[in-house]
Amino acid sequence: MRRQFVVSGDAAAEARRRVLRELHDGVGPSLAAIALGLRAARELLPRDAAAAGRLLVALEEEAHGAVAEVRRLAADAQHPPVLARLGLVGAVRAHAGALAGRHPVVVEVEVVGELPELGADVEVAAYRIVCEALTNVVRHAGARRCAVWLRFTDRLRVEVVDDGVGLPREAGAAGEVAPAGVGLRSMRERAREVGGTWAAEVPERGGTRIAVELPVGG
Repeated sequence: MRRQFVVSGDAAAEARRRVLRELHDGVGPSLAAIALGLRAARELLPRDAAAAGRLLVALEEEAHGAVAEVRRLAADAQHPPVLARLGLVGAVRAHAGALAGRHPVVVEVEVVGELPELGADVEVAAYRIVCEALTNVVRHAGARRCAVWLRFTDRLRVEVVDDGVGLPREAGAAGEVAPAGVGLRSMRERAREVGGTWAAEVPERGGTRIAVELPVGG
């Protein structure tokens, strides 16, 4: 006898929203990094074929990672494999290094304090927020430098600061940015879902500052 499972409209909509967000925040930055790498390899090939070959090997590995991410989503597993393999700090450094190696922007990752035991949902939220913020930097900001700060105290504080063109300020709120884009809204939602806060600001000196505070526990 075949069993029938009925999913309510609200539950189905939530499932679709989650999958779409995971695709945007997970697979999207990975594919953006691969595209930047392919451009770098194309430009490097006439000057240094061996270096271009090494870069292509790395890009092939990242493409396999993107495929694994899609399979993970299909299996409804929400924890990115890179977090299980490298931890939050290692995963952030790896992603920042991959982007910086293919784009004319210097990305520095600074860690303050000892890494506490993080809840899985908090770890995923922090990693996805950093990846989305860095993707915005390399694709839209026109920045020369970017700093990622991970501060571990009673809460996990995440900051991504760049010296690029900045974002439009929200009317009536000096320095604050309205989360109008999909990426900005996704970052804010991820922070709020785990009981944290999110803010985007345009400092007086220019650029953009993404600031997030997340609870340490899950």
